[in-house]
Amino acid sequence: MAWRYLDLADFLLIAEAVLDIPAEDLARAGRIELAESALHASAAEFGGVEFYPDLARKTAVLASRLIGNHPLPDGNKRVGYLCALEFVARNGGTWTHPRDDAEGDETVAIIEGVAAGSVGEDELAAWIAERLE
Repeated sequence: MAWRYLDLADFLLIAEAVLDIPAEDLARAGRIELAESALHASAAEFGGVEFYPDLARKTAVLASRLIGNHPLPDGNKRVGYLCALEFVARNGGTWTHPRDDAEGDETVAIIEGVAAGSVGEDELAAWIAERLE
């Protein structure tokens, strides 16, 4: 499968929509090198072998690294989550929200757990896998 990764421009446009701050300003205000690092992490490989071979794992790495690296002055959790949704969509996945979580409380708890360090990439990948069709 040829993966379709997000690049820095995608990240900045998503952040611009979330924060209502022009992407050009965000590129200068944030620690943009941390976003670039996170955006490339899910594509890591060595000797032609991918470190993260499936959609759920790649998505978890992308989201957790964007959230954890904290490249923006604000909105890192929201932007990281939306980047994850975009990555899933670009790669042919369908994200389903749990029927019993109409308010999104479970999603908020997971994303906040990622930010706090209490939800690791393995747990996030398993949670994401349950939501992919």
